Amino acid sequence: MSKSLVIAVAFASSVTVGPAIAADLPYQATPPVPAFSWTGFYVGAHAGPGLSLNEQTFTGGNLTNENNYTGTGFLGGAQAGFNYQVGPWVWGVEAQFSWADLDGKDHCIAASPIALLNCHTKADWLGTAAARIGFASEKTMVFVKGGGAWVHDKFDVSFFALPPRSDSVDQTRLGWMFGTGVEYAFYGRWSAKVEYDYLDFGTQAVTFPRLPAFDPQFIGTTVAIRQRIQLVKFGLNYRFGGDAGIANY
Repeated sequence: MSKSLVIAVAFASSVTVGPAIAADLPYQATPPVPAFSWTGFYVGAHAGPGLSLNEQTFTGGNLTNENNYTGTGFLGGAQAGFNYQVGPWVWGVEAQFSWADLDGKDHCIAASPIALLNCHTKADWLGTAAARIGFASEKTMVFVKGGGAWVHDKFDVSFFALPPRSDSVDQTRLGWMFGTGVEYAFYGRWSAKVEYDYLDFGTQAVTFPRLPAFDPQFIGTTVAIRQRIQLVKFGLNYRFGGDAGIANY
C-alpha cells in the first residue's frame, strides 16, 4: 500500500469516527436565565411632601366652635420589610419611620374677625407598620398596604389679648393607614418607588391646663382634635434576596 493511500484512509476514518464520538458525549444545555424575584428582605430610605388636616372643637360656657386648618411640610426617613413572591403575587410586611416638619396654624375661633386665640400644630415624626400585597410583572410591581400608624404632635394655643399667654401640649397618637404605589427594580438589587399614604388618627382629647385663664368663657380645659395626614413618598430600596433576584436582562 502506497504512502498516499495510507494517508487518505486515515483522513477518512477521522472524518467518520469524529462525529460519532461527539454524538456519544452528554449534551450541555445553556443554563436558563433566572426569572426575576422580589422575595427577600430589604431596607431603604424615602422623602416627600405631606399634608395634615386638623379639625379642632373648642367647647366652653356658651361657646362651641369648630375650626379646620391644614399643616404642610416635608418628611424623610427609612423603611425595612420582607417580600415573598408566589407567581405574580408579592406578599410582605413593611415598617417605616419618618422625621417630619408638618406645620400649620390658624386662629382657633373661625368666626372671629380678630385672631385673638390662635392654634398651631406641628407633627415632628411619623411611623407605620403595615401588611403589603403587590402584583408584579417582572421588575415592575404595583402594591397596596394597610396597617397601623403613629404620629407625635405638638399642639399650641396662644391668646394675644394683653398680657399675651400661651399653652402647649405634646401628644403621641395611634391610628390606621392605607397606601398604594408602584416600585421598579432598575439595577441589580436596587429598586425605586413612589407611594401615596393616608393616615387617620381619629378624634382625641387634648388637655390645655391654662386654657380657662385665657378667657372666662373657656370653663373646660379639653379640646377635641381630629387629625388626618396625607403623604407622598419617593424612595429607594436595597434587597437582600438570592441570585434570582438580581438577574439583569
